[in-house]
Amino acid sequence: MELCRYPNAENVRTFHIRAIQIPIVYNRYGDYDPNGMLYVLEEDAEKIQKEARKKFEMDIPQPYKEVRPLVIRANRWIR
Repeated sequence: MELCRYPNAENVRTFHIRAIQIPIVYNRYGDYDPNGMLYVLEEDAEKIQKEARKKFEMDIPQPYKEVRPLVIRANRWIR
């Protein structure tokens, strides 16, 4: 279906996004980036920071499942 014929073209969705700095653990062996940056939804930011830091402080840092790329797909409407 062509985008210009999409039935809900007038629907507007708004998301509030925050950039946070946390150590990002890549695998179960504890490889990590101490200065990782992550875009997260505003409502999830505190929970992700808390849980990711808790997993990072383990004897062998472990990844937190919520630390993953945030994909934003958007179309720009020109009228």
